[in-house]
Amino acid sequence: MTRTDPGITQARLALVQRQRRFEWALAREEHGRAASRLVAGKTHDLLNLVQIVQLATYELGRRGGAAIQEFVDDLTRAAADATTSLRALMEAARPETAVARGPAVHAVLARTLDALRAAVVIDAQLALARTTTTALDEEALAHLLVGLALDAADAPRIELLVHDRTIAGAPWLELVRGTDVPAAGDGFELRTVELLAHRIGGEVARSDRRGGGAALVVALPALPA
Repeated sequence: MTRTDPGITQARLALVQRQRRFEWALAREEHGRAASRLVAGKTHDLLNLVQIVQLATYELGRRGGAAIQEFVDDLTRAAADATTSLRALMEAARPETAVARGPAVHAVLARTLDALRAAVVIDAQLALARTTTTALDEEALAHLLVGLALDAADAPRIELLVHDRTIAGAPWLELVRGTDVPAAGDGFELRTVELLAHRIGGEVARSDRRGGGAALVVALPALPA
């Protein structure tokens, strides 16, 4: 099978189409996260302003006496209502902090590799425990691997090593992709890979390979058993 075979071209096109649909959904989700962060930040600023109004209202009531008490009471109620509404809005916009455990990485990557081999020439070694998990769900893991492969799809052969590592006493998972030639693309396919890795505190690093070619490492925090 060569890279010009109609079968491999069709399989790669199908992968690209699925990848683009996932990227659109991921982009919408990221826009929602960004909007939530913006709302939370602005709400915090508004709460500070309301507190200033509350302090000013208290001082106004103390100095103005009974003559303006009704006005002061209205301001006090309005400030209290605003505080309640803004705190509810901030709570709704607060990002989720709980880390969800994803599926076993080995099984997901093995299934994804079966589909990838119809579209790219890839030599993969899954040297990780079958119980290793991360905070990525099955769909995200699959698309991360597809993005790595599509980024180097024009290379004569892709080498992939997936293995467990311990860094500073913590468990990590590494996907190491090697090619005999540097990736010829503009890195578009890697944007999703980088976003997914960074979302869970991971990293993406590139380097030259001894003897020529290029290596790319995706390091993901693994969840302890």
